[in-house]
Amino acid sequence: MAIRRRKKPSLVLPLSSMGDIAFLLIIFFMLASNFMKTNKVELEKPASPDLEQQEPPKSSVVMDKDGRIWYEGAQVQPREVTEALKTLAEKNRDLAVHVAIDKALKRRDFMPLIEAISESGAKLILTGEKEN
Repeated sequence: MAIRRRKKPSLVLPLSSMGDIAFLLIIFFMLASNFMKTNKVELEKPASPDLEQQEPPKSSVVMDKDGRIWYEGAQVQPREVTEALKTLAEKNRDLAVHVAIDKALKRRDFMPLIEAISESGAKLILTGEKEN
């Protein structure tokens, strides 16, 4: 009695659809990146000769020259910054928030933002440019 070997099933992957999927993903990311460019914040950072390199930000807040507050690219109010940072601070006890404030703003303009970040319990790091 002869023992017959089973034929191994041949595996054929339809690779023609992979090209379509890759092409659609490229188009999606091109369109999505254009949406992110619409919230461009113009900011003139203050300069100082005493700046130090800091840890990379886990979160960032920007206040532009018109006094608008931008948290992670979206325009928000100070209380929304506090709420968002509180949820992040619960997950990460050493949360460092990089804050960029336009140099044309006065203390009375940016103090509500500083207070809102302080209430969240996050570590506040002010950013600027190195002065020559």
